[in-house]
Amino acid sequence: MLRRLLIVWFVAMNLALPVAAAERLWVALADEGDPYAEVAAVIQQELGGKVNVRIGHWQTLLEEKTAPPYLLVTVGIAAIDGLLERLSGMGDGWSHVPVLATLIPRVVFDARQASPALGRRPFSAVVLDQPLGRLLALIKRALPDHPRVGILPGQHVSALIEDLKKEAGLHQLKLVVGPYIGASKDISPSLKPTLEESDVILALPEPIVYNAASLQYILLTSYRAHIPLVAYSAAAVKSGAVLALYSTPDQMARRAIEMIQTWQVKHKLPLPQFPREFRVGRNTRVAASLGLVIDDPAVIEKELQRLEGDQ
Repeated sequence: MLRRLLIVWFVAMNLALPVAAAERLWVALADEGDPYAEVAAVIQQELGGKVNVRIGHWQTLLEEKTAPPYLLVTVGIAAIDGLLERLSGMGDGWSHVPVLATLIPRVVFDARQASPALGRRPFSAVVLDQPLGRLLALIKRALPDHPRVGILPGQHVSALIEDLKKEAGLHQLKLVVGPYIGASKDISPSLKPTLEESDVILALPEPIVYNAASLQYILLTSYRAHIPLVAYSAAAVKSGAVLALYSTPDQMARRAIEMIQTWQVKHKLPLPQFPREFRVGRNTRVAASLGLVIDDPAVIEKELQRLEGDQ
């Protein structure tokens, strides 16, 4: 409760600040509630004493008649999309304002990167996706008796197949690639043969495959086949995935702060970055019903962090 009150206070204080030319860092939110406000509050807390930070809904900020910021951070898909819709009409002063997007999947960043509205401005992101090696290390550590890792490829994941095969080999795992999914009607014909050849399904951010309409079907079909599914969000664990690897809003914010600080020193945004910190989620009920014994998530997190530190 105290944390939520602090988040609301940080955002409210910034929304109430008068607009001034001295404001240099803008944080444009897709929505003023969580998790967007949580990201903004962490940025404000860490950087507010060093730079002038203005936080607000993306539409409110872009309607301000004031000098543009030296860096614009967007939080959420709606914020970056709203910005791209407005940029072309923002005037010459905005033509070189760099943009750092947060709380978006890599597939969204890749698609928006081609937008003519960005022009030649620096554009980067902290993406929601986890590194492929980290995901496969999780499977190797938490499910050591499940070496055949099935994936359901759409357009985005298909581009990652070679990297996935390489990482799977490094972790002594075998990648099982299901038939290509180009539309929602292809999910069932791809899922069933993939389950037959796999010990575990690794879900990766692929909008055509994993979305609100399809996730429950995939989870239930996998469960009935006694095949665990490892996902990339805390919500998926609550829905029935046995494990998930994800980063919280405050962890995403801290990664964004690192990139902001790099911009302040070098006046250059780093390439898109994965979150440095992460959490492991576990559904003990589903694990038990599948006959799986999985260690405490905190223990697994520490071991994965140690492995990355050794690399």
